[in-house]
Amino acid sequence: MVRLMRELAAVSVLGLFLMACGGSQPPAEPPEAAPLEAAPTPPPKPAEPVAEEPKAEPKPEAPAVAEPQFTDGMSVADAEKAVPRGAERANIDQETMSKPIQDVEVYEPCKPGTAKVKLKIAVWDGKAVGIDVTTTPKNDKLSACITERIKGLKWQARVKSLNTVEYSF
Repeated sequence: MVRLMRELAAVSVLGLFLMACGGSQPPAEPPEAAPLEAAPTPPPKPAEPVAEEPKAEPKPEAPAVAEPQFTDGMSVADAEKAVPRGAERANIDQETMSKPIQDVEVYEPCKPGTAKVKLKIAVWDGKAVGIDVTTTPKNDKLSACITERIKGLKWQARVKSLNTVEYSF
């Protein structure tokens, strides 16, 4: 039995050896260059009708949102109502929005004295478009003066979006 297994192993090794070595062939010779003659061109095929894809109708562009119409003397609520629905919104941070109104020199000509002033301002494209001024004690002349001063301010963040800012002093 041992002898049979040795013969079987020897035959297997011999078979593997023959398969590994016996399969090579000499490299193929390059074909002889035939004289260059114009090969006859096949006759053109009849044109097949091409089915036209249905043309897609251009999609109507989304209607542009109309620019809001702000009028002099608007409150913040009025300014918010003037902005059409769907208008793009760019939220400017409160710190940036507060910069122009934090300078006490803005209010000096109004002589606020010891009055407490609360402001809420709506800003569009760098300008105040809605202003609410509340003074304690109530002083309409002071409120009107502060409103006029705020109308003359410019914000550096000039975006066509309504942003509001609140400030008290």
